[in-house]
Amino acid sequence: MRENVHTIADWRTDSAKLRSSYRRLAEARLPVNIYSVQAQIQRRAAALLHGKEQGQSSWEELDGRQLADDERGDRTSLLLGGATGGVALSPASRGGLLGKAGTGTLFLTHIEKMAPAARRILYSIVASKRYTPVGDPYPRPVNCRIIVATSRPLQVLARSFLLEWELVDTLGHIALRAESIIGALESEDLLNSHPSSLAAAS
Repeated sequence: MRENVHTIADWRTDSAKLRSSYRRLAEARLPVNIYSVQAQIQRRAAALLHGKEQGQSSWEELDGRQLADDERGDRTSLLLGGATGGVALSPASRGGLLGKAGTGTLFLTHIEKMAPAARRILYSIVASKRYTPVGDPYPRPVNCRIIVATSRPLQVLARSFLLEWELVDTLGHIALRAESIIGALESEDLLNSHPSSLAAAS
């Protein structure tokens, strides 16, 4: 029984440390690569990292398969917010996903399916942390958190020649296994739901 007590106590300590690390990571607004073979688990982990308590934060999504044929990158520019090029935007579309996301999260999936030109535009935005909406003379900061969901870490995809290294170095520097995020952040719910049953063991 004493071994079980220590095990649960250690588990609570480790989970608290992980939760703290992930919360600091979320607050730092750094790009994060979440990987898992299951898309649902990727999404669940990203939602947890987005912040359950931050219900007011915006959540925008970009599926790279939409931009597989964007050979010049114009559609990518429009979709993200007029970052490059000279394509005219209608007043209703001004701002794009980056503007809509605000200080929330931009969730990217299937990045390896994007056309190379589309990925170059994405890289230039993330690297400079700026984008310039068409019709606006002033660049705006990228304030959102960027979470890239992939089946394998971005660096593994780059070694397989599916992605450019410069993009991977920018977006994949912090790669986290989705299951680890879920295990750490959902343990908080378990402890809050059953505090009396775990109190004696801690």
